[in-house]
Amino acid sequence: MAVYKTEPIYRRTIWAGNKLARLRGRQDQKEGTCWELSVHPSAQSVVSQGKAKGRTLASLIEENPEGMLGKGFTEKELLRLAWLDAGDPLSVQVHPGETYAMVHEKDHGKTESWYILEADEGARLVLGSRYHSKEEIREAIKNDTIEQGLTTIPVKAGDFVLVPSGTLHALGKGILAIEIGTNSNTTYRFYDYHRRDEEGKERELHLEKSLDVVNFENRGGCVHNPLDHIAKVKRIADFPEYFVDLIDIEGEYVLPAWKKSFRTISCLDGDFVLEEGNETTALEHLRSAFISADGDDIILHGTGRIMVGTPKKRKEMEVIEPIVREDFSLAREDAMIEGGVKKLKDLKDKFFSCDGVDENLVLYEVRTEGGDPKIPGSLRYGLTTLMPVTVNGECAFTRGHWHADETVEEIYIGLSGTGLLMYMDHTGSCWCEKVSPGSVHHIAGSLAHRLINTGDVPMKVKAVWNPCAGHNYDAVEAMPFPCRVFKDEEGVKVIPHE
Repeated sequence: MAVYKTEPIYRRTIWAGNKLARLRGRQDQKEGTCWELSVHPSAQSVVSQGKAKGRTLASLIEENPEGMLGKGFTEKELLRLAWLDAGDPLSVQVHPGETYAMVHEKDHGKTESWYILEADEGARLVLGSRYHSKEEIREAIKNDTIEQGLTTIPVKAGDFVLVPSGTLHALGKGILAIEIGTNSNTTYRFYDYHRRDEEGKERELHLEKSLDVVNFENRGGCVHNPLDHIAKVKRIADFPEYFVDLIDIEGEYVLPAWKKSFRTISCLDGDFVLEEGNETTALEHLRSAFISADGDDIILHGTGRIMVGTPKKRKEMEVIEPIVREDFSLAREDAMIEGGVKKLKDLKDKFFSCDGVDENLVLYEVRTEGGDPKIPGSLRYGLTTLMPVTVNGECAFTRGHWHADETVEEIYIGLSGTGLLMYMDHTGSCWCEKVSPGSVHHIAGSLAHRLINTGDVPMKVKAVWNPCAGHNYDAVEAMPFPCRVFKDEEGVKVIPHE
C-alpha cells in the first residue's frame, strides 16, 4: 500500500499549551511541537505500521526515490507537517527563501501555512507588520516599541493562514494548529517579548539575519473555512512550492491517484479508513500520513475533514526581468529606496553666487537601494539625477565627497544627458571626465568626486559601490574643489575657484 503512517515526534517548548495532549489523551509534558511527517535531519519520521514498520521515510525514499516522491522530485520538494500547541505566543519570527537559506544555513527556504484546529476566544496571531524599512525596526527595537508595529489578526477554528517566506509571523496564545510547509528547519527569531528560559536568560535573537530576509510587503493571508458538514473540495493555498486542498467528506470520497508526485494527508475532523485495493489503513483524528507517488486511487470512508498537501516541482532556473530604477515617481513609493532631493538652500554656501535665485530650486535627486555595510563584498546601487539648471550661470552639481574608506572604489555609468565628473586628489589637483549616455567611470576611493550637469536635459548617472566605502563630506568642506563650471551662450567654461 502507498500510505505510510509515522510515529509522532514530540518536542518540549517554552511556549507549550495542553490542547494536543488533551485531545490525544497524553499527560501534559509541555510538548508544544509534534512532528507528524518529516525527513529533515532535525526530525526523522519512522513508519509506524505495515511492511515498512520501523524504517525511516528517508530510507524508503533513498531506496526508491521515483516511486516514493515522483519522477524528477527530490528532497528539496518534500513537505513537513507538525502540530503547534501554543499556550503562550510563539516568538515573532521570519523564514528565509531558498537562496539565502542554502548560502547561510545549508538548508532549504521555508514557506509554511497553518490550519487552526482550536483557538481560544479572542485569540490572535502576528502576520506581517506596519514597518517599511530596517531603520524603522532598529529604532523600534532601541525604544522597545517593536510590538506596536506588528500586525495581528483574530483567528478561530477552521481558519487557514498563509505564511510565505520573508513574512514576520507568530502563532498566538491559545491556538492549536497544524503546520504544513517546505522541508526546512531554519527559523530566525526576530522578537521574543523579553521571555526568559529556565535559566532566567532571554532567548537568543537573530535580528541581523531576520532583517536580511524580511519582506516588508508581505502580510500573509487568512482564509476562513467553517466546518458545515457539507461535502466539498476547496483549494485553500497555492504557493510556488506546494498547494493544499481541504476535503469535507460525508460517508465516502475517492482520492484519485496522483502519479506526478507524493502527497500528504491529515485528518482534521472525524476518523477515516483509507482503502487502496485490498488493503486498508486507519487514519484517526489528528493523524497524518505520507502517500507515495506510485499509489493507486484511495477510497476514504468516514465523515469529517481531510487536508491534502501536494508539492510542486521547483524550477531549476527562472529568467526574470532585471530591476532598473529610472523613474523616481515610482521609486518614491518603494519603501526599500533611500535617498532624497537636494535644493539650493542645502548647497547655497557652495555656489559662487545665489543672489536672486529661489532657494527651493531643485538641483539633484539621489535614490539608492541594496547593500549592507556590515556584509563584506555587498554592493549598493544608486541613481543620481541632476537637473538642467544653473545658479547665476554656474551649472548644478552634487555636493561631492571622498570615500571614508579610500580603499573602496566605485563605478559610475552615464545613463542620459551630458555633463562632467570632476575629480580632486589630496594635493588639490583637479580634472574632469565627460559624462554621456553609456560612458563608464572607474573611480578610485582616494579621489574626491562630484557630478555636474552641463546639458539641457536631466543628467542621470548610475552608481555601484560597496557601502563599506562611506562618504567623507567633511574633507571636501575643508578642501573645496578648486574649479567651478559655468555655462553661457558661448558654451561651458571651467574656471578656477575664487
